[in-house]
Amino acid sequence: MTRRNSALLFFVLLASFGSAQNVNDAGMWNAFSFSSDIKDLTPWKDPKIFKDWSVHVDPEMRFDENISRLYGYFADLGTEKKWSKYFLTSVEYRLGAKREESWYNLRTRWSMGGQLTLPVKDFKLSSTTRYQFAQVLTSDVDMKSTWRQKVSVEYGGWENFGIQISHEIFFLPVTLENTNWRSQVSLKYKIDKSNALSVGYLVQRDLTNADMDFVFLTGYKWEFNKKKDKGSDLK
Repeated sequence: MTRRNSALLFFVLLASFGSAQNVNDAGMWNAFSFSSDIKDLTPWKDPKIFKDWSVHVDPEMRFDENISRLYGYFADLGTEKKWSKYFLTSVEYRLGAKREESWYNLRTRWSMGGQLTLPVKDFKLSSTTRYQFAQVLTSDVDMKSTWRQKVSVEYGGWENFGIQISHEIFFLPVTLENTNWRSQVSLKYKIDKSNALSVGYLVQRDLTNADMDFVFLTGYKWEFNKKKDKGSDLK
């Protein structure tokens, strides 16, 4: 399949998801990601303790009411450790606020998990398990205590483009009752070694009340690379 046909297929799928917007108002999540290997932030030449260990800061803004109202904003501060070519672990802290009627309430959470990745030619298959815990009781699946299991398939056979499809399910911490699911498709464009853009579409459902959300996704990722960006060549 050519790049042009694949991009056309992506936007056809996106439009078909968008046809369901008459069920719920459309939303949009605008995400940014800034990351670096810890060893690139230290003065030592070869700190083995920091090998394959990175940190990131990921701010995000979320809109609802047909993308007319900011209903939440937050930033994820986290770290990842890559133990092998196939497995990594992560710890993350989220700080932000969510709109409740006419004001915004503070929201925080911790999460930790692991990811198993299997590359197969131009494809990458991933399975991610993550447990998140929070003290505030809320219906927002991203801000309450829950166990999450996600599987994804990514195709990266093109020079600068990639496409990813994923499905995630959410469980109660103790009873392991399935409460939510989330599916999304994303198209990624790699500008250079440090910068990348993405667009996508997400559908999620709360199984406790049958509510469904339809969300447009946009993303920008910047990665600091000391070897490339040494000196004043920072973006």
